[in-house]
Amino acid sequence: MRSRMLWPAIVALLFAAFGCGGGAEHRELLIVDLNILHGIGDEGPDSPYERMPERIELIADALAELQPDIVFLQEVLMSGDAGYPDVQSILLSALGEDYTAVFGDITGRPIGEGAIGQMTLTRLPVISAENHHIGGPRSLHRVTVETNFGPLDLYNAHLEGTGAIFDVSEDAPLTEIENVLAFIQATKTGRAILAGDFNAEPDDPSIQAMRDAGFVDALAAAGDATCAVAGDPGCTSSTRPLSDNAENRAQRRIDYIWLLPGAKREVTVERAALFLNEPGELADGGLLWASDHIGVQALLRLE
Repeated sequence: MRSRMLWPAIVALLFAAFGCGGGAEHRELLIVDLNILHGIGDEGPDSPYERMPERIELIADALAELQPDIVFLQEVLMSGDAGYPDVQSILLSALGEDYTAVFGDITGRPIGEGAIGQMTLTRLPVISAENHHIGGPRSLHRVTVETNFGPLDLYNAHLEGTGAIFDVSEDAPLTEIENVLAFIQATKTGRAILAGDFNAEPDDPSIQAMRDAGFVDALAAAGDATCAVAGDPGCTSSTRPLSDNAENRAQRRIDYIWLLPGAKREVTVERAALFLNEPGELADGGLLWASDHIGVQALLRLE
């Protein structure tokens, strides 16, 4: 049974600000990015998989309400031990039959292979896709979709950044982002969207390199990217503890939606905001955050 979500104010705000999906001719595209927290670890003896079976239902419900055109997800585990949810099936069932899921694992194996990585869901026709290993347990994949205004390249990344798992050298984050940018430059057909968990904050050199390369930070351009204290409207990590915690404790901004407009600025960002930035209320009255990350959403316009 799907967990009940009681977010009337949040859902009303999302519909008022963003509508429900993009225009019929794909002139406007609603984009969502979220690191869903794979749940391999445990919060405690009563919460296997960090309550992933309940959390994925919260995520699926929110996406079903919003009906975005493109969804970028990180930390997607394709299969787990007994009791682990079928993430792809749950999401596709909630979104509807018009959506296609494309998965790329963290080691750069071919699209659709591997156990854990990034997933891109879209209701736009998929032209092609490829996965690319960045280094260590990090990758990004490309999905090229068709719109009435030509192809659009989508890139989904989960990066090590300033040291999410490992101790990294001072120049490692910049080298990593240079590898990302080189792959995009070699494979893009024109306009591009890059989204994901960068494990780097706005003032870090790797994020500055994104801006220097011409990428537009959607939340900073058309929303409120302030992240000075915990709970600010631009902070995306971390919401822990996940269970029965009404307070937004996120104090870092490390999740982004970037767009590369093209020479004639053929794509612009209309509005941007956070996604799932409050805990869901379950049927038993308990509170549960959908992930340890807060997502980002943006409404883009194709010219």
